[in-house]
Amino acid sequence: MPGLSTSFKEINKPNPPSISFKKSSKNEPGPSVLRVHTEGHSSAVRKIFCLDGGGVRGLASLMILKHLMQRLESQRGGRLEPWQEFDMIAGTSTGGLIAIMLGRLRMTVNECIDTYKVLSQRIFSPVHSKANIPARAITKLKAEGKFESQPLEQVVKEICRGRGLSETELLKDNSVDAPKVFVCAAQGINSDSVVIRLYQSGSGEWDDLYDICKIWQAARATSAASTFFDPIEIGHQMYVDGALRYNNPIEKADQESRELWPKEERLIISVGTGSAPGPNVLTGNIADLGRTLAKTVTDSEEENARFRRRNKDMVEKNLLFRFNVLHGLADVKLDEWEAIGEIMAHTGTYLRSPDTAGEFTKCANMMKESGQRLGYIAGEDR
Repeated sequence: MPGLSTSFKEINKPNPPSISFKKSSKNEPGPSVLRVHTEGHSSAVRKIFCLDGGGVRGLASLMILKHLMQRLESQRGGRLEPWQEFDMIAGTSTGGLIAIMLGRLRMTVNECIDTYKVLSQRIFSPVHSKANIPARAITKLKAEGKFESQPLEQVVKEICRGRGLSETELLKDNSVDAPKVFVCAAQGINSDSVVIRLYQSGSGEWDDLYDICKIWQAARATSAASTFFDPIEIGHQMYVDGALRYNNPIEKADQESRELWPKEERLIISVGTGSAPGPNVLTGNIADLGRTLAKTVTDSEEENARFRRRNKDMVEKNLLFRFNVLHGLADVKLDEWEAIGEIMAHTGTYLRSPDTAGEFTKCANMMKESGQRLGYIAGEDR
Protein backbone atom coordinates (compact mmCIF):
# COMPACT_ATOMS: atom_id res chain seq x y z
CA MET A 1 0.00 0.00 0.00
CA PRO A 2 1.41 3.45 -0.88
CA GLY A 3 2.52 5.42 2.14
CA LEU A 4 4.08 8.62 3.30
CA SER A 5 7.45 9.14 4.87
CA THR A 6 6.27 11.37 7.68
CA SER A 7 4.26 10.94 10.84
CA PHE A 8 2.06 13.42 12.70
CA LYS A 9 4.83 14.30 15.16
CA GLU A 10 7.41 14.67 12.42
CA ILE A 11 5.39 17.29 10.58
CA ASN A 12 7.07 20.09 12.53
CA LYS A 13 10.55 19.20 11.27
CA PRO A 14 12.22 21.92 9.20
CA ASN A 15 12.84 19.79 6.12
CA PRO A 16 9.73 19.47 3.93
CA PRO A 17 8.23 15.98 4.16
CA SER A 18 8.27 13.86 1.03
CA ILE A 19 5.60 11.79 -0.61
CA SER A 20 6.34 8.28 -1.82
CA PHE A 21 4.13 5.74 -3.51
CA LYS A 22 4.37 2.21 -4.76
CA LYS A 23 3.78 2.51 -8.47
CA SER A 24 0.43 1.27 -9.65
CA SER A 25 -1.40 1.10 -12.92
CA LYS A 26 -3.87 3.90 -13.47
CA ASN A 27 -6.42 1.29 -14.59
CA GLU A 28 -5.81 -1.09 -11.70
CA PRO A 29 -9.01 -1.71 -9.69
CA GLY A 30 -8.93 -1.65 -5.91
CA PRO A 31 -7.86 -4.79 -4.05
CA SER A 32 -11.30 -5.71 -2.78
CA VAL A 33 -13.43 -5.53 -5.92
CA LEU A 34 -14.47 -8.02 -8.54
CA ARG A 35 -14.49 -6.84 -12.14
CA VAL A 36 -17.59 -7.91 -14.03
CA HIS A 37 -17.64 -7.43 -17.79
CA THR A 38 -20.88 -5.70 -18.62
CA GLU A 39 -21.88 -3.27 -21.30
CA GLY A 40 -23.20 0.19 -20.69
CA HIS A 41 -23.99 1.69 -17.32
CA SER A 42 -25.41 -0.71 -14.75
CA SER A 43 -26.23 1.97 -12.20
CA ALA A 44 -29.85 3.08 -11.90
CA VAL A 45 -28.82 6.51 -10.60
CA ARG A 46 -25.77 8.62 -11.42
CA LYS A 47 -23.75 9.42 -8.30
CA ILE A 48 -22.16 12.88 -8.08
CA PHE A 49 -19.65 13.92 -5.40
CA CYS A 50 -18.89 17.63 -4.82
CA LEU A 51 -16.05 19.12 -2.74
CA ASP A 52 -15.96 22.71 -1.48
CA GLY A 53 -12.74 24.68 -1.25
CA GLY A 54 -11.30 25.38 2.19
CA GLY A 55 -7.51 25.27 2.40
CA VAL A 56 -6.16 22.85 4.99
CA ARG A 57 -9.71 22.26 6.19
CA GLY A 58 -10.18 20.08 3.11
CA LEU A 59 -8.93 17.31 5.40
CA ALA A 60 -12.39 17.37 7.02
CA SER A 61 -13.95 16.61 3.62
CA LEU A 62 -11.73 13.55 3.23
CA MET A 63 -12.60 12.31 6.71
CA ILE A 64 -16.29 12.69 5.88
CA LEU A 65 -15.81 10.76 2.64
CA LYS A 66 -13.93 7.99 4.46
CA HIS A 67 -16.76 7.65 6.97
CA LEU A 68 -19.35 7.53 4.19
CA MET A 69 -17.42 4.87 2.25
CA GLN A 70 -17.08 2.78 5.42
CA ARG A 71 -20.83 2.98 5.98
CA LEU A 72 -21.43 1.92 2.40
CA GLU A 73 -18.96 -0.95 2.73
CA SER A 74 -20.68 -2.25 5.86
CA GLN A 75 -24.09 -2.17 4.15
CA ARG A 76 -22.92 -3.68 0.87
CA GLY A 77 -20.42 -6.18 2.24
CA GLY A 78 -17.51 -5.12 0.05
CA ARG A 79 -15.39 -2.12 -0.84
CA LEU A 80 -15.13 0.13 -3.86
CA GLU A 81 -12.88 3.17 -4.14
CA PRO A 82 -14.39 6.61 -4.88
CA TRP A 83 -13.22 6.57 -8.52
CA GLN A 84 -15.11 3.30 -8.97
CA GLU A 85 -18.17 4.41 -7.02
CA PHE A 86 -18.93 7.91 -8.32
CA ASP A 87 -19.88 8.83 -11.87
CA MET A 88 -18.69 12.40 -11.35
CA ILE A 89 -16.30 14.04 -8.85
CA ALA A 90 -16.17 17.84 -8.79
CA GLY A 91 -14.19 20.30 -6.69
CA THR A 92 -13.03 23.86 -6.25
CA SER A 93 -9.69 25.10 -4.91
CA THR A 94 -8.27 22.48 -2.53
CA GLY A 95 -11.52 20.59 -3.11
CA GLY A 96 -10.51 20.50 -6.77
CA LEU A 97 -7.10 19.16 -5.81
CA ILE A 98 -8.80 16.37 -3.86
CA ALA A 99 -11.13 15.67 -6.80
CA ILE A 100 -8.10 15.19 -9.05
CA MET A 101 -6.43 12.87 -6.53
CA LEU A 102 -9.57 10.78 -6.05
CA GLY A 103 -10.83 10.68 -9.63
CA ARG A 104 -8.00 11.28 -12.08
CA LEU A 105 -5.17 9.75 -10.04
CA ARG A 106 -7.45 7.07 -8.58
CA MET A 107 -6.09 7.32 -5.07
CA THR A 108 -7.79 5.62 -2.14
CA VAL A 109 -9.29 7.80 0.57
CA ASN A 110 -6.56 6.76 3.01
CA GLU A 111 -3.87 7.66 0.48
CA CYS A 112 -5.49 11.06 0.00
CA ILE A 113 -5.69 11.71 3.73
CA ASP A 114 -2.04 10.80 4.29
CA THR A 115 -0.96 12.86 1.29
CA TYR A 116 -3.10 15.83 2.28
CA LYS A 117 -1.45 16.04 5.69
CA VAL A 118 1.95 16.29 4.03
CA LEU A 119 1.07 18.58 1.15
CA SER A 120 -0.68 21.02 3.53
CA GLN A 121 2.65 21.71 5.18
CA ARG A 122 4.58 21.84 1.94
CA ILE A 123 2.27 24.14 -0.02
CA PHE A 124 1.25 26.44 2.84
CA SER A 125 4.78 27.58 3.71
CA PRO A 126 4.86 31.40 3.50
CA VAL A 127 7.20 33.24 1.15
CA HIS A 128 8.09 35.65 3.98
CA SER A 129 8.18 34.98 7.70
CA LYS A 130 5.62 36.65 9.93
CA ALA A 131 8.38 38.80 11.39
CA ASN A 132 9.39 40.18 7.99
CA ILE A 133 6.74 42.90 7.92
CA PRO A 134 8.32 45.07 5.16
CA ALA A 135 8.60 42.15 2.76
CA ARG A 136 5.04 41.04 3.52
CA ALA A 137 3.80 44.58 2.90
CA ILE A 138 5.53 44.69 -0.48
CA THR A 139 4.02 41.33 -1.37
CA LYS A 140 0.60 42.70 -0.50
CA LEU A 141 1.06 45.87 -2.54
CA LYS A 142 2.24 43.90 -5.55
CA ALA A 143 -0.66 41.45 -5.18
CA GLU A 144 1.82 38.59 -5.34
CA GLY A 145 1.06 35.14 -3.94
CA LYS A 146 1.65 34.64 -0.24
CA PHE A 147 2.91 31.12 -0.88
CA GLU A 148 5.40 29.83 -3.41
CA SER A 149 3.70 28.10 -6.34
CA GLN A 150 6.55 25.66 -6.95
CA PRO A 151 5.90 23.39 -3.91
CA LEU A 152 2.29 22.81 -4.99
CA GLU A 153 3.36 22.04 -8.54
CA GLN A 154 6.11 19.75 -7.29
CA VAL A 155 3.80 17.85 -4.94
CA VAL A 156 1.32 17.12 -7.73
CA LYS A 157 4.13 16.00 -10.04
CA GLU A 158 5.46 13.70 -7.29
CA ILE A 159 2.02 12.16 -6.88
CA CYS A 160 1.78 11.62 -10.65
CA ARG A 161 5.13 9.84 -10.68
CA GLY A 162 4.04 7.74 -7.72
CA ARG A 163 0.97 6.63 -9.67
CA GLY A 164 3.10 5.53 -12.61
CA LEU A 165 2.28 8.60 -14.70
CA SER A 166 4.45 11.22 -16.35
CA GLU A 167 4.87 14.64 -14.71
CA THR A 168 3.42 16.09 -17.90
CA GLU A 169 0.43 13.73 -18.06
CA LEU A 170 -2.67 15.45 -19.42
CA LEU A 171 -5.75 15.81 -17.24
CA LYS A 172 -7.98 14.24 -19.88
CA ASP A 173 -8.73 10.54 -19.51
CA ASN A 174 -10.64 8.65 -22.19
CA SER A 175 -10.56 5.32 -20.33
CA VAL A 176 -13.92 3.56 -20.35
CA ASP A 177 -13.81 3.19 -16.57
CA ALA A 178 -12.77 6.78 -15.82
CA PRO A 179 -15.20 8.85 -13.74
CA LYS A 180 -16.06 12.34 -14.95
CA VAL A 181 -13.86 14.76 -13.00
CA PHE A 182 -13.79 18.54 -13.21
CA VAL A 183 -12.42 21.45 -11.20
CA CYS A 184 -13.58 25.06 -11.06
CA ALA A 185 -11.28 27.97 -11.84
CA ALA A 186 -11.61 31.52 -13.15
CA GLN A 187 -9.95 33.38 -15.98
CA GLY A 188 -7.74 36.03 -14.42
CA ILE A 189 -8.61 38.87 -16.78
CA ASN A 190 -12.39 38.90 -16.45
CA SER A 191 -12.91 36.40 -13.59
CA ASP A 192 -15.31 34.36 -15.72
CA SER A 193 -15.85 30.93 -14.22
CA VAL A 194 -14.16 28.07 -16.06
CA VAL A 195 -14.68 24.33 -15.81
CA ILE A 196 -11.52 22.28 -16.41
CA ARG A 197 -12.55 18.74 -17.33
CA LEU A 198 -10.87 15.41 -17.90
CA TYR A 199 -13.78 14.53 -20.24
CA GLN A 200 -15.34 16.18 -23.26
CA SER A 201 -18.20 18.53 -22.46
CA GLY A 202 -21.67 17.07 -22.72
CA SER A 203 -22.92 20.31 -24.27
CA GLY A 204 -20.59 19.95 -27.23
CA GLU A 205 -19.08 23.39 -26.60
CA TRP A 206 -15.50 24.06 -27.64
CA ASP A 207 -13.10 23.27 -24.80
CA ASP A 208 -9.68 24.78 -25.51
CA LEU A 209 -8.16 23.22 -22.37
CA TYR A 210 -9.17 19.61 -22.96
CA ASP A 211 -6.25 18.71 -25.23
CA ILE A 212 -3.54 20.78 -23.53
CA CYS A 213 -4.13 21.00 -19.76
CA LYS A 214 -1.80 18.86 -17.67
CA ILE A 215 -2.77 17.36 -14.32
CA TRP A 216 -0.46 19.66 -12.36
CA GLN A 217 -1.73 22.70 -14.27
CA ALA A 218 -5.35 21.89 -13.43
CA ALA A 219 -4.39 21.50 -9.77
CA ARG A 220 -2.59 24.86 -9.82
CA ALA A 221 -5.40 26.63 -11.66
CA THR A 222 -8.14 25.59 -9.26
CA SER A 223 -5.90 26.36 -6.24
CA ALA A 224 -4.54 29.75 -7.38
CA ALA A 225 -6.47 31.85 -4.84
CA SER A 226 -5.66 35.53 -5.05
CA THR A 227 -2.78 36.39 -2.66
CA PHE A 228 -2.43 32.70 -1.75
CA PHE A 229 -0.77 31.60 -4.99
CA ASP A 230 0.18 33.37 -8.19
CA PRO A 231 -2.10 32.88 -11.23
CA ILE A 232 -1.09 30.24 -13.77
CA GLU A 233 -0.95 30.57 -17.53
CA ILE A 234 -2.40 27.72 -19.60
CA GLY A 235 -2.70 28.11 -23.35
CA HIS A 236 -2.04 31.88 -23.25
CA GLN A 237 -4.79 32.47 -20.67
CA MET A 238 -4.31 33.31 -16.99
CA TYR A 239 -6.28 31.26 -14.47
CA VAL A 240 -6.98 31.73 -10.76
CA ASP A 241 -8.85 29.88 -8.03
CA GLY A 242 -12.56 29.45 -8.72
CA ALA A 243 -13.54 29.76 -5.04
CA LEU A 244 -14.55 33.40 -5.25
CA ARG A 245 -17.23 32.37 -7.76
CA TYR A 246 -17.98 28.70 -7.08
CA ASN A 247 -16.49 27.63 -3.76
CA ASN A 248 -19.37 25.16 -3.61
CA PRO A 249 -19.37 23.51 -7.06
CA ILE A 250 -22.80 21.91 -6.73
CA GLU A 251 -24.43 24.21 -9.30
CA LYS A 252 -21.72 23.46 -11.85
CA ALA A 253 -21.95 19.74 -11.07
CA ASP A 254 -25.69 19.86 -11.61
CA GLN A 255 -25.22 21.57 -14.97
CA GLU A 256 -22.43 19.26 -16.13
CA SER A 257 -24.25 16.08 -15.10
CA ARG A 258 -27.52 17.18 -16.74
CA GLU A 259 -25.68 17.77 -20.01
CA LEU A 260 -24.01 14.36 -19.86
CA TRP A 261 -27.01 12.35 -18.63
CA PRO A 262 -30.17 14.37 -19.39
CA LYS A 263 -32.59 11.48 -18.89
CA GLU A 264 -31.11 9.88 -15.78
CA GLU A 265 -31.69 10.54 -12.11
CA ARG A 266 -28.76 11.77 -10.06
CA LEU A 267 -27.73 11.37 -6.44
CA ILE A 268 -25.70 14.44 -5.44
CA ILE A 269 -23.52 14.42 -2.32
CA SER A 270 -21.98 17.77 -1.36
CA VAL A 271 -19.26 18.12 1.29
CA GLY A 272 -18.15 21.37 2.93
CA THR A 273 -15.08 22.51 4.85
CA GLY A 274 -16.59 24.09 7.95
CA SER A 275 -18.29 27.36 8.81
CA ALA A 276 -17.12 30.83 7.84
CA PRO A 277 -13.76 31.90 9.34
CA GLY A 278 -13.77 34.19 12.36
CA PRO A 279 -12.39 37.76 12.21
CA ASN A 280 -8.85 36.69 13.18
CA VAL A 281 -8.52 33.69 10.89
CA LEU A 282 -6.61 35.49 8.14
CA THR A 283 -3.79 37.80 9.11
CA GLY A 284 -0.75 39.55 7.71
CA ASN A 285 -0.60 40.20 4.00
CA ILE A 286 -4.00 38.66 3.31
CA ALA A 287 -5.95 40.35 6.10
CA ASP A 288 -7.82 42.44 3.54
CA LEU A 289 -8.89 39.24 1.79
CA GLY A 290 -10.30 37.77 4.99
CA ARG A 291 -13.81 39.09 4.57
CA THR A 292 -13.93 37.92 0.96
CA LEU A 293 -12.77 34.40 1.77
CA ALA A 294 -15.08 34.22 4.78
CA LYS A 295 -17.90 35.16 2.46
CA THR A 296 -17.05 32.31 0.08
CA VAL A 297 -17.53 29.77 2.88
CA THR A 298 -20.78 31.45 3.97
CA ASP A 299 -21.91 31.50 0.35
CA SER A 300 -21.21 27.77 0.12
CA GLU A 301 -23.93 27.08 2.68
CA GLU A 302 -26.24 29.64 1.09
CA GLU A 303 -25.65 28.04 -2.30
CA ASN A 304 -26.54 24.68 -0.80
CA ALA A 305 -29.75 26.13 0.65
CA ARG A 306 -30.69 27.71 -2.69
CA PHE A 307 -30.02 24.47 -4.53
CA ARG A 308 -32.20 22.52 -2.11
CA ARG A 309 -35.06 25.01 -2.56
CA ARG A 310 -34.83 24.69 -6.34
CA ASN A 311 -34.65 20.89 -6.23
CA LYS A 312 -37.24 19.89 -3.65
CA ASP A 313 -38.01 16.75 -5.62
CA MET A 314 -34.44 15.52 -5.11
CA VAL A 315 -34.69 16.26 -1.38
CA GLU A 316 -37.97 14.35 -1.11
CA LYS A 317 -36.48 11.36 -2.94
CA ASN A 318 -33.32 11.38 -0.76
CA LEU A 319 -31.18 12.21 -3.80
CA LEU A 320 -29.50 15.26 -2.27
CA PHE A 321 -27.16 15.23 0.74
CA ARG A 322 -24.90 17.83 2.35
CA PHE A 323 -22.27 17.07 5.00
CA ASN A 324 -20.34 19.87 6.70
CA VAL A 325 -18.61 20.40 10.05
CA LEU A 326 -20.35 23.64 11.02
CA HIS A 327 -18.99 23.84 14.57
CA GLY A 328 -15.35 24.00 15.62
CA LEU A 329 -13.50 24.84 12.41
CA ALA A 330 -14.32 28.55 12.19
CA ASP A 331 -11.12 29.55 13.99
CA VAL A 332 -8.85 27.29 11.94
CA LYS A 333 -6.93 29.38 9.45
CA LEU A 334 -7.29 28.28 5.87
CA ASP A 335 -3.50 28.05 5.66
CA GLU A 336 -2.85 26.71 9.19
CA TRP A 337 -1.37 23.30 8.48
CA GLU A 338 -0.30 23.02 12.13
CA ALA A 339 -4.00 22.65 13.06
CA ILE A 340 -4.42 19.25 11.43
CA GLY A 341 -5.02 17.60 14.81
CA GLU A 342 -7.70 20.17 15.65
CA ILE A 343 -9.42 19.62 12.30
CA MET A 344 -9.46 15.86 12.87
CA ALA A 345 -10.83 16.24 16.40
CA HIS A 346 -13.72 18.54 15.41
CA THR A 347 -14.57 16.37 12.42
CA GLY A 348 -14.57 13.28 14.63
CA THR A 349 -17.06 14.96 16.96
CA TYR A 350 -19.27 15.78 13.98
CA LEU A 351 -19.15 12.21 12.69
CA ARG A 352 -20.17 10.83 16.09
CA SER A 353 -23.25 13.04 16.32
CA PRO A 354 -26.50 10.98 16.32
CA ASP A 355 -28.16 13.31 13.80
CA THR A 356 -25.16 13.09 11.49
CA ALA A 357 -25.04 9.30 11.86
CA GLY A 358 -28.62 9.05 10.63
CA GLU A 359 -27.85 11.08 7.52
CA PHE A 360 -24.79 8.97 6.74
CA THR A 361 -26.82 5.78 7.04
CA LYS A 362 -29.51 7.19 4.77
CA CYS A 363 -26.96 8.40 2.22
CA ALA A 364 -25.05 5.11 2.20
CA ASN A 365 -28.30 3.22 1.69
CA MET A 366 -29.18 5.42 -1.30
CA MET A 367 -25.72 4.83 -2.77
CA LYS A 368 -26.19 1.09 -2.33
CA GLU A 369 -29.64 1.17 -3.93
CA SER A 370 -28.34 3.28 -6.82
CA GLY A 371 -26.51 0.32 -8.32
CA GLN A 372 -22.95 -0.13 -9.53
CA ARG A 373 -20.93 1.93 -11.99
CA LEU A 374 -19.33 0.33 -15.07
CA GLY A 375 -19.85 -3.25 -13.99
CA TYR A 376 -17.78 -3.04 -10.81
CA ILE A 377 -19.25 -4.95 -7.91
CA ALA A 378 -18.02 -5.04 -4.36
CA GLY A 379 -16.60 -8.38 -3.30
CA GLU A 380 -13.96 -10.26 -1.42
CA ASP A 381 -10.23 -9.67 -1.76
CA ARG A 382 -8.69 -11.56 -4.68
